[in-house]
Amino acid sequence: MQITIGLSLRVLVNAEALNMAEAVGNYTRHRKAPVVVSTGAGYSVVYVPAVSGESIAHHYQLILAQIAKSRNLPVTSADLEGYFIKFTDKDCIKTLYPELKELNNNLDRLNPDELESAFLKASVVADVGGFLYLDKAKIIKRTSAIRFSYMLPTLDAIEQGGVALIPQLHTRYAPPELMKDYQKPFYVESGSALYTLTAELIATDIARQYYSKQIDGELSKQKIERVKAAIDALIALTDGLMLGAKRSRYNPLWKVKSAVVTLSKGPVEFIPSSGISRTYIAETYSRALQLTSIIEDETINIFAYNDENLEEPEIKHEHKRATYEKAATHTEALAKARDKAVKVLEALPK
Repeated sequence: MQITIGLSLRVLVNAEALNMAEAVGNYTRHRKAPVVVSTGAGYSVVYVPAVSGESIAHHYQLILAQIAKSRNLPVTSADLEGYFIKFTDKDCIKTLYPELKELNNNLDRLNPDELESAFLKASVVADVGGFLYLDKAKIIKRTSAIRFSYMLPTLDAIEQGGVALIPQLHTRYAPPELMKDYQKPFYVESGSALYTLTAELIATDIARQYYSKQIDGELSKQKIERVKAAIDALIALTDGLMLGAKRSRYNPLWKVKSAVVTLSKGPVEFIPSSGISRTYIAETYSRALQLTSIIEDETINIFAYNDENLEEPEIKHEHKRATYEKAATHTEALAKARDKAVKVLEALPK
């Protein structure tokens, strides 16, 4: 059985430099990505400002490390410093992970399930974000339980000209006697758009061991708290724009306009439709109805926040395994899904 938290949102972001890709001379470029749009007679490709899923995942894991530490859940010093190398190999463990000092002398003697257990007990971030340990004799791979899309402008924003990318002129100041050598202009590309972002968290994968058939008591005991921390990190990430670069002097104006959060329980994962189109709230509910009709042991709860007058679904109250509930904010929608997920997890057989 899979218990999955899905998130899709549309957020208005102005004057941002969240993900810079390269510098050419004194010009720093914003990351761009190709997007396919309909022209009526066919399709064309446009290049738009983007924020990579890797950038978003990095900041999510940093928030998760801070939350886990505050709740006395295990994290490493590397996690707290934002170095998500996650063990990698023997040399990496000896150099960057003093918390695993006792493990160093036994790395060759431990089998994969013992190593996996040790890594999971050392770091909630490695548990949720996944890791890859490489050794000549053994390879241990853990797929991330949290997944992010790129953050891209919505199709309606692109089609209506609501996407901008323009360089802003800045100057490095220096005292008059040094101006000739040090005071120079530079340019930073600034993006503004109505963006969309999709995320997925597989709650049942947290604290779950893949290499061992034995249930570890310590991990099992921490499972609920680890899931809460993982969802709360997602709430913090979207609520306060806890991501991106150049925020010390380029902190963007950020306003979540709408969001859909889903909680699915059953044999398959379910995530909301992408907010790239204005019909995504209604589409998500329609898909949930269809999927739960086909897969009878699947249930989907939907929590929606709508502050941009988007199309909403016509609710089929007789269909009990796909529910729809409105929320006053995107934060409330995520919090409702978190509370429901915890109840579902607590009710599962141990």
